[in-house]
Amino acid sequence: MSDEPLDLDLVQQALARWGEPFTPEREHAFRQYGQLLLQWNERINLTGLAEWSAIQRRLLVESLALLPWVDRACERKTPCRMIDVGTGAGIPGIPIAVVRPSLAITLLDATAKKIRFLETVVRELRLSNVVAIHERAEVLAHQPAHRGRYHLATARALAHLATAVELTLPFLARGGLALFPKGSGIEQELAESQPALALLGGELLAVEPLPLADLVGTTSTLVVVRAARPCPAPYPRRPGIPAKRPLGEVSRKE
Repeated sequence: MSDEPLDLDLVQQALARWGEPFTPEREHAFRQYGQLLLQWNERINLTGLAEWSAIQRRLLVESLALLPWVDRACERKTPCRMIDVGTGAGIPGIPIAVVRPSLAITLLDATAKKIRFLETVVRELRLSNVVAIHERAEVLAHQPAHRGRYHLATARALAHLATAVELTLPFLARGGLALFPKGSGIEQELAESQPALALLGGELLAVEPLPLADLVGTTSTLVVVRAARPCPAPYPRRPGIPAKRPLGEVSRKE
């Protein structure tokens, strides 16, 4: 890896779009995070993106595109609690934590190596508002300290939407929001996810183009789901089942 400082021009532009300052503290945090991600990605599979330009666009800037909805979910919530399910390399949780240090953020992943990376990031960046947990969402969502306790949940590239809502909605308090960055052309996936939303107490709030597409370099879709009712107690089902048997498929079989 080159010793040259990482280019953060797109991150700076993304923050400027939202009227956010690119302070020396934020610059240092994003640069340090980028360097750690590149170093660790040589040893463990954190992301399939190898080039810094792609990482900056598809991971950092795409995470910052969520800020308006993050702020909406957290309005008048003190503290606002966010959980990033299947966080992987810490996306979108870490970039959001850098610019919103008042949020209490939980990074959840089932892969121990990724959690070790995230613990290093949290320590090196001194992100006192972030905790990384090694567990399955299907397990953690049934623990009283986490079930129905969050105002915001995110899941990027986690699974089919029907599976993703089963793994996120149980964490949300009533009225909480779940944000799902998706690709384009998701009409069929949305239709297939309607049974899961109805069963789990979710309400489709918005389906819109993900902001900052010109900086990200690709067109994506943001799906926003509101927790309109408490999630029924049996959900999520036991580990592995939400992905193997999405609720829409279960309903059709039944």
